[in-house]
Amino acid sequence: QVNVLTQHNDNFRTGTNSNETVLTPSNVNVNSFGKLFARAVDGQIYSQPLYVSNLTFSGKGTHNVVFVGTEHNSVYAFDADDPNESAPIWKVNLGPPMLSSDLGSYYDINPEIGILSTPVIDLNSQTIYVLNATKINGAYFHKLHALDLLTGQEKFGGPVTIKGSVAS
Repeated sequence: QVNVLTQHNDNFRTGTNSNETVLTPSNVNVNSFGKLFARAVDGQIYSQPLYVSNLTFSGKGTHNVVFVGTEHNSVYAFDADDPNESAPIWKVNLGPPMLSSDLGSYYDINPEIGILSTPVIDLNSQTIYVLNATKINGAYFHKLHALDLLTGQEKFGGPVTIKGSVAS
């Protein structure tokens, strides 16, 4: 199975899976191909879900996992294969999202803006990097989180607030 660690499968964003050996035009049709099951999450999903095969979780066994980020600023790790495992392996919330109404007449993403861009997974360090927007005490922040793939816990002293500056 091929891991999907970033948007469109690779750093070139091609969307190509050159290792695909099962799907063909003859077996991808309405009779034999489609949605197998769904999972409930706490917000809209705009980022691409990511996939990692054969992750071993302490006390929970080995799973193929789908990672999902929501506009409510939550990250989920779901079992990718078992339709009866509706509860996430883990879930973390990265703080209160921005409200779309705070941006004036912005209606494309509504009612909140949290995790909009697709996270990136680094298998070598077992880390998923997530960028989110948040509103804390009336102030807006963009934060970069490094989360442990197996627990969802922050790593490397994160999160880091993304700040811009201009030389004067």
